Amino acid sequence: MLDVHKRSGQLALKKAGLIDQFRKAMRVDATEIYVRDRKGTVYLHHSEEGEDDPERPEIDRAVLRRILLDALDPDTVRWGKKLKEAEVVTEDGKERAFRLHFADGSAAEGFNIVIGADGTWSKVRRLRSDVRPPYVGITVVATNITPSNPSYPAISDFVGKGSCMAAGGNNIIMSQKNGDGSIRTYAMITTPEEWKDNSGIDWTSQRAALIQFADEFYGDWSDELRALIIECDEGELAFRPLYQFPPGYTFEKDCTGVTLLGDAAHVLTPFTGIGVNVAMNDAYDLASAIEKVASEGLSVDDAFAEYEKDIFARATLNATRTDREQEVYFTGKPMSEVLKGLARAFDGSEI
Repeated sequence: MLDVHKRSGQLALKKAGLIDQFRKAMRVDATEIYVRDRKGTVYLHHSEEGEDDPERPEIDRAVLRRILLDALDPDTVRWGKKLKEAEVVTEDGKERAFRLHFADGSAAEGFNIVIGADGTWSKVRRLRSDVRPPYVGITVVATNITPSNPSYPAISDFVGKGSCMAAGGNNIIMSQKNGDGSIRTYAMITTPEEWKDNSGIDWTSQRAALIQFADEFYGDWSDELRALIIECDEGELAFRPLYQFPPGYTFEKDCTGVTLLGDAAHVLTPFTGIGVNVAMNDAYDLASAIEKVASEGLSVDDAFAEYEKDIFARATLNATRTDREQEVYFTGKPMSEVLKGLARAFDGSEI
């Protein structure tokens, strides 16, 4: 589930002519959030339900993806083409171009612009940077509980219509109720990058493993919060170490005709809930830059340079704020500080 902000993500949807489709599908009821301590006590309850023009309406990721894809001609996206490498090609003085190599062994060439929107481990980024996104010291253990789960009714009531966050000590729990009713939970723990493989937990027996995990990291948390982890549907468990470029990161290599957006350009951790909005804001800015190439005769290099100056200024601002909230959530700060961090995110000033 994603909250799409008026001043960033929705700008891109307006430019794409898709804001009406978004508004039909957005979930204002899912803006509800409960903030609790480790014992389950509610410290904050917030919702934009009932507002005609909400600042941060929610939408399921899959629904937003469908809206975007349905707006394209059927042959625009080439499915089954996982990128392995983007290669610069210059032959016998011919115009510079790019060859794309795919996991299925095929290749395509003849492109003079490549835009990498291929996520944290972008293959396109190698043309602009050799810097690996650093691990931030936090791993997510992700679970999913569907309406068919016997434990679902009580857990659903506890989570509410949208999100439920609980903080305590060096770990947090964040749960979201999706449009199909399923409840996705992200148990975020401070741990070394290779923790899963070195944890001593036998993950092949899921329920026993999750009980052991919850005992180790959430031993004194409420039964309701522990259930969000332990009652995971079989086969729905996932692990996601978190990475983020530091404030001030930019590309250290030049490559004419290549730029990036979103996590491929400047991956962020989720502690201010802005990732999709930053990526869509990038897309808005890049579309505007490319329009200048077509309408004003601006060179591609100049257009991309102008675009990158803007996105990295924004990325530095957001990385700084995300680092600040990470420090609040994972270093045992009192709930009063956690609430201040959430207020900073809710005010929309982060982008």
